[in-house]
Amino acid sequence: MQNLIERTDQKFADDCLRPLPTPAAPFRLGVDSLVVEDGEMALNASVDLDVLLELPNIEKRLRLFITNDDVQESPGEQGRRSNLRAGLRLPAFRALDFDVGLRADFPDAAFMSLRWQRDYSHGDLHVQPFAKLYLQTGDGLGFVSGLTFDRWQDRWLLRSSSYANWRKDRAATEWTQTMLVANISEIIRFARYGPIVRGRDLAGGVGLQLLASGVRISTTDTYELSVFAKQPTRKRWLYWRVTPLVRWQRDNNWRAEPGLYVGAEALFWRLATQ
Repeated sequence: MQNLIERTDQKFADDCLRPLPTPAAPFRLGVDSLVVEDGEMALNASVDLDVLLELPNIEKRLRLFITNDDVQESPGEQGRRSNLRAGLRLPAFRALDFDVGLRADFPDAAFMSLRWQRDYSHGDLHVQPFAKLYLQTGDGLGFVSGLTFDRWQDRWLLRSSSYANWRKDRAATEWTQTMLVANISEIIRFARYGPIVRGRDLAGGVGLQLLASGVRISTTDTYELSVFAKQPTRKRWLYWRVTPLVRWQRDNNWRAEPGLYVGAEALFWRLATQ
């Protein structure tokens, strides 16, 4: 598969210049099963697929991109799937990308966005600010922003992640805030912001996460406390995952709702060891 992607990408390289190297085309295929929901047995399986195609020669000449993340780069829920999107990418200014294209559920799926994200490091502290202005049929005009702080101590990670999504049609800002402490052996180098907020960039380790979210800045609608364990098998590309959690929601009068997710992931990604 990788050879086919490389050949396709390098066909679009400038004949007078040396082709840019094509990074490995990583993907993640996960299966989550909700075993316990609100204290009762529940076998609800869902498939989660993440694909990241980086085609530098095509982008340089034709400015094409293909991705399956949503325009808002939202943290999302476990098992949530997004439709494939394809379009044109134009570097607007330094560290700014302008995207325009279509989603798979055309015709109600045209979009455009202006995106900025940076990564700053100072010693063991890493900071990732993120901002995005978008326009999408069905959702209208919106603005997304986020800020993540990572503090490393050997293999221990302390993370604070914020995410906010303002939409004009709702005249409201949805938000998510997470705090995470974990002992990590590997992390995934995602090219987007949403998975970082949920801790889905962690490829191996154990940890504790507290999440709060709301449909408006002035209200909190959900709290969630979870413990996760995700470790590789002997095959190294196959990971098992167990996540017990407790959720409190305003709609359910803040009643504690225990749950348990178990799953497995086939992971072919750029892994980094901290």
